[in-house]
Amino acid sequence: MMLLRSTLSLALSLGLLGNVATAQSPVERQAAQQSDPVRRIFEEWLTAFNSGDPATLKAFYGKYLGDDNPMFALENAQDTCGFDLERIEARSATTMTALLRQRCLPGLQRAKLELAADGVKLKSLDFSPLPLPGDGSIKATAAIADRLATRNDFAGSIIIARHGNRILARNWGFADPTKQTPMTLDTPMFLASAGKMFTAVATLQLVDSGKIDLDAPVGRYLADYPNRDMAKVTVRQLLTHRGGTGDIGILGRDDGANRARTRTIDDIVRLNGNRGPDFPPGSKADYSNYGFILLGAIIERVTGGSYYDYIAEHVFKPAGMRNSGFPDHDHLQGVAVGYTHFYGAEPKLVANMDVLPWRGASAGGGVSTANDMLRFLGAMKDGKLLSPTMFKLATTTGATTWYGMGFVINSEQQSWGHGGNSYGMDVAVHYYGNMDTSFVCLATRDMVCNRLIFAWNLRTVSPVR
Repeated sequence: MMLLRSTLSLALSLGLLGNVATAQSPVERQAAQQSDPVRRIFEEWLTAFNSGDPATLKAFYGKYLGDDNPMFALENAQDTCGFDLERIEARSATTMTALLRQRCLPGLQRAKLELAADGVKLKSLDFSPLPLPGDGSIKATAAIADRLATRNDFAGSIIIARHGNRILARNWGFADPTKQTPMTLDTPMFLASAGKMFTAVATLQLVDSGKIDLDAPVGRYLADYPNRDMAKVTVRQLLTHRGGTGDIGILGRDDGANRARTRTIDDIVRLNGNRGPDFPPGSKADYSNYGFILLGAIIERVTGGSYYDYIAEHVFKPAGMRNSGFPDHDHLQGVAVGYTHFYGAEPKLVANMDVLPWRGASAGGGVSTANDMLRFLGAMKDGKLLSPTMFKLATTTGATTWYGMGFVINSEQQSWGHGGNSYGMDVAVHYYGNMDTSFVCLATRDMVCNRLIFAWNLRTVSPVR
């Protein structure tokens, strides 16, 4: 009966049925579809989407949009359990806009299709959720997390706090499945690149105290740096990913030999020190892990101590982050175990221990907890870590339109923070100034926190300003 009702609703909304007595025959319907490609393609897309079959969805997107890996559509199909057509909002010979009801989430999504000039393929196909009032976006996010956890695609913690009050604070899965250790809001998990925020804060503190000059070159602080061209990159360019400094050669699945011989920040510098910039420094932005390794090396030179001690004393301590740090490979007791599909390269989840660097460093790789990362956002917001001048530098975009200094920025939402992902770890930690809301997600699976914060963000009603 439910299938019949959905089919009838689809037909009525598309104008395929005037009423039950005048229903079109299969021949008439086929003729109508041939003369109305927008309607035909919409039906084909909805059928593919509701199948929940990745191969069917990939075939549709490959055929009509040249996209063989439509991740947003694949994830949405899982998250929503499919769509039922609510109504057609607008249509023309080449476009259609439809409202779709999500089958296992509250609310609606709006889909927009436009034919390409050839009248055969699609120029565009966009769909996104309508914002949900009240706590609707929170419930939807938790429901998506529940389903991901049921499939063992999510284990971790989420905190969403507004005006200082926690409106969602939950855990999913196990910190160590082999021991059935429960996940808690105080379970340390790997941060990946979210740790770049700590390096940026440390650097800007030292700028404020006069020990580092933002526009000084690397060579001023690392006088023995091997490559002269790389030594000309400035601290500001490192902080904004405009130095052309590239990656570090130890994070990939096949970088085991390099991982085995790098245990310190200096080791990583020696591994990479002979190569020059990938492009003229300052000419463009390109996300760089090595740039933040160089910042860590500079912090050590100007303070005369270790990067790790500086972060512990000047970031973790004033922020009240009691369960955060940089344990090495031999001291990971209590840290949640990550499990990875290697971004889809492996059919089964495997523990990520063999692909972890010896120790996290200034580009990321430390550990923290959901509670501690919420404390970090609060300490930033309350001025406990940076002066107002340095805070503005950190959280305001410049030539790099999506990045401040160590923080990912969305100017429209007044948001700042950072994500992080690697094999068996994913993190999303952001503060939204337009609604005084913090979102913290730490996970021990691939690419799941960024999926959850995106799903939450799309469904959240921003306040009127």
